[in-house]
Amino acid sequence: MDKSNLLIIEDDEEIQSQMKWAFASHYEVSLASDRQHALGMIRRHQPAVATLDLGLPPHPREVTEGFRTLSEILQEAPHTKVIVITGQDGKEHALQAIAQGAYDFLRKPVELDEWP
Repeated sequence: MDKSNLLIIEDDEEIQSQMKWAFASHYEVSLASDRQHALGMIRRHQPAVATLDLGLPPHPREVTEGFRTLSEILQEAPHTKVIVITGQDGKEHALQAIAQGAYDFLRKPVELDEWP
């Protein structure tokens, strides 16, 4: 049976590595660290699921680029389920992302037993 594609959009290489390791046995995993790369991977791989950290370059401490990425993914590939991953203080942003079309949200650090 073929594995579903999972795109991890995260600028922290350590978190990328941990998530890839955790999900590689169940998914065909692709990685992206910024909006442009993520959109290229969406077009190329048409993933079933994408995880999205809202804090992306060029301003990783803000959520603007993450929300822009969410919007563009949903326009480009409306079938892709986008799961927003937020820091401890990001619940309001996660709820905003859900309102804008994200499938779900998880808090960092991601607990594998929370994975949908």
